[in-house]
Amino acid sequence: MTSTMRAPVTSVTTWAAAGRHGVRPPRLVAHRGAPRVRRENTLPAVAVAEALGAEAVEVDVRRTADGVAVLLHDETLGRMWGDGRRVCDVDWCDVARLGNGLDRIPRLDAVLERLDGCRSTLLVDVADPADAVVAARTVAGHRGTTGVAWRGAPAAMAAVRTELPDADIWLAWESLVPPTTADLETLAPSTLDLDVVFLTPRTVEAAHALGLRVAVRVVDDAEPALWAARLGVDSITTNDVATVRAALAEAERDGWPEREREPTETEVASRAQALAHRIAHEVIAFTREHPVGEVTTKGHPADLVTDVDRLVEQLVRSRVRTVFPTHGFTGEEYGDAPGDRHRWYLDPVDGTTNLANGVPWTSMSLCLTRSGRPVVGVVADPWRGEVLEARRGHGATLRDRTLHLDDAPRALAGAVVGTELDGHRPWPGFVALLEALADRSCTVRVQGSGTLTIAQVAAGRGIGGCVSAFDPVDHGAAVLLVHEAGGVVLTRGGPVDGFPPVGEPFLVAHPGAADELHAVWTAALAR
Repeated sequence: MTSTMRAPVTSVTTWAAAGRHGVRPPRLVAHRGAPRVRRENTLPAVAVAEALGAEAVEVDVRRTADGVAVLLHDETLGRMWGDGRRVCDVDWCDVARLGNGLDRIPRLDAVLERLDGCRSTLLVDVADPADAVVAARTVAGHRGTTGVAWRGAPAAMAAVRTELPDADIWLAWESLVPPTTADLETLAPSTLDLDVVFLTPRTVEAAHALGLRVAVRVVDDAEPALWAARLGVDSITTNDVATVRAALAEAERDGWPEREREPTETEVASRAQALAHRIAHEVIAFTREHPVGEVTTKGHPADLVTDVDRLVEQLVRSRVRTVFPTHGFTGEEYGDAPGDRHRWYLDPVDGTTNLANGVPWTSMSLCLTRSGRPVVGVVADPWRGEVLEARRGHGATLRDRTLHLDDAPRALAGAVVGTELDGHRPWPGFVALLEALADRSCTVRVQGSGTLTIAQVAAGRGIGGCVSAFDPVDHGAAVLLVHEAGGVVLTRGGPVDGFPPVGEPFLVAHPGAADELHAVWTAALAR
């Protein structure tokens, strides 16, 4: 999708800068019990989590048709229990029959009793205000000593606060911008609860300055867990208590040393390429399978954003953070996160207007840079199931095919040149280019995804493509693809190596047509 121009982001933190001796290991919160050992949100999962030493056990709570608070994450019983009905439409007596043995859906009051007198406290996650009321009343009626905290959607937390004025509430925070005092007034939380994609040093510092604890979720691997601990988080929510606890314990025994060895750039590039490949295929499946729900606007009525844009960006940020926690990140929907000299650029859905209108022509663009130079890039085309990928100095591929544009002369007559609108309007010179190419019997295509317009040239589909303003979020991966396929990337002044200047118009072309196409394009821009 079309984005605003972004200047290069300056690195503001490194692993070494974030690290410090005397780090206090964060508390561990077992996510849905111990889902890697027993079925999530069941009494056995809670028992295993408590036995593993989790300081808190997080469970998801829904209500049945007859007002019983039960442990379940989804609105329906389908994913976990093979019953497609919504749990709020089913009476407790029927819910209790699902599963077998101890692997059944438990009541919330049974979990409170199970943890009574134990070291572990309970963190109750509720998304729906009506579920929150039932859960809060269940907790209020419990006469034991189990400590309970709450997290979830703001409306659900407001319902909890009404029912339990002294409730310990964790504020779910989905932004890279740190909270202010005004953000805390309504719910008066004790803790700022962050998905790992929104964890930054600045947010941790700001939260602590406001007197908040900081919780991060969901972290299952050693490296991001250690990074979070060095940033000073107070708790980590994880699906794998044993692995994270072992990593933290080893670091504490060793005095929280800095990383033994920085990976080489070759190692980083190789791992990044493998990661980007996996992400691309995951995004293809997600984009194809997830129906578009909410559609809103940003800068103007034609500047659309959907829930798919946001969900894909959260997914990709999470995957990158797990493998490269210290890398910076710039995304279309959530902006900049600080990092070291490596930075990822992401457009989760390039062609959002197409997506919102049911036109199957969109893409994802993901590019890793080092000190501003592109290193790895992938473009995922969900509707054809294609992943175009490139690594600097190692060429470009589409599936198992190496992309290579030869130097043979190419005529503009009968060829196709792609371009895109500037948002929803023609850019200065658009009509002049259209007419000049028409005079040469060359056809212009405007299909609605700048990423694909450029990337298709690398694949030999079309003789060239031009966009009115370069942005690494939208075009970084595609530009690297063109370079590595042997194509030419040009600005008004001629060929460029690496990225064009941000905000400048640029052209990509087959080598055999680059000179003629560049002359036509620059003349159109000058009119």
